[in-house]
This record gives sequence, C-alpha cells and structure tokens, in this order.
Amino acid sequence: MNDFVFDPNTHESHIDHKIVFALERLSQLFRIQSWEANKQFQLSPLQMQIVTTLRFQPHLDSVTAVASYLQLTNATVSDAVRVLNQKQYVEKRPDPEDGRRHHLTLTVAGANIAEELSLFANQIGEFVSLLPNQAVFLESLLQLMQLLQENGFIPLQQMCTTCRHLVRPEGDGAAYYCQLLDKPLAARDLRVYCPEYETAV
Repeated sequence: MNDFVFDPNTHESHIDHKIVFALERLSQLFRIQSWEANKQFQLSPLQMQIVTTLRFQPHLDSVTAVASYLQLTNATVSDAVRVLNQKQYVEKRPDPEDGRRHHLTLTVAGANIAEELSLFANQIGEFVSLLPNQAVFLESLLQLMQLLQENGFIPLQQMCTTCRHLVRPEGDGAAYYCQLLDKPLAARDLRVYCPEYETAV
C-alpha cells in the first residue's frame, strides 16, 4: 500500500510528508484570502497579482515585463490589464519612442487596492519574524524551489541560488559570495527575486 502525503496517518516516519502537507495547508490559507479579496474588490487572482506587481515593482511597467515576471503569456496579461484599465486601476501611456508599446502605471485607486491586498502578507510576516533560525528556513525554501525548478515543476525563478553570479560557500562557516555585487552574502541576504539575475550556465 502506498503512503500518500495527504494522509496524516502515514506521517509518523516521513518528515518530508509532514513538510509537504504543511506547505499545502499554508497555501490554502492564501487561496482563502484570495477568495475573500475577490469578494471585496471584484478582481481575479491574476488581476490582484498585477496590481501588487505594479505597486511594488514599478520598473515592470509593460505587459511584456509583467508577463515575464509572472511567467505568463503576453496575451493573458494583456487581457487582465485591459479590464484593470476599464476599472480605472491601471493607466496605459504610449511610449513616446514606440507607439506600439505602452507603459503601465497604477492609478491612486489601484495603488490603494494593491496596498490593501498586501496587508495580509504583512500579517503573516509578523508571525514569521517570531520563528527561530529564519535564515536556515529561507535557505531551505530556496533549495526546495531550486530542486522543483530543475525538475520542471515550476518555471525559472530569479533567485540567488540559481544565479550565475553566486559562488556557493566551501567549508563550515563560509558565506555565499555575489560576484556582481562583489561582496559576501549570509544566508539571510539571499534574494528570492533579483532584477539583476542571470541564469547559471
């Protein structure tokens, strides 16, 4: 008989099953919050992602940039942006040098919604701040993401652990080293997303 992660009765001798089960339970928390936000703002999960992306990463100011960041097609993001524009949450301004390209910016209403949507993550962050060994936890999560990426479960993630600029520590107590920044990085300094990321060869 197979042992299944979703069966708590099989967890006794499988710490890996417990971890995956815990991650699934946590993901449900975010799904529920997304459903509640949909009721309040009448926005799809993708539309919510776009307004928060534009609020906190305003350099991603085009459909192509947002689509690349969210690992979606331009057409999918373009449709969502069109609705956000109609709702007057996102403005589209033509590029003065290329009339086919538009720059995306949030309206005041759009920025307010993005900040409201982000309050829940801030609340979770307050509890995470109480955890011991946060740096070890972060490093483990990045290692898990790297394994999932390498095995085709998730698309490319622009994180330190898969970047060509990162030199891994050798020996106990050694730090990571970023060749781009030309400085050592402790585990707590590793980024989940870096705009200067370059794929390791």
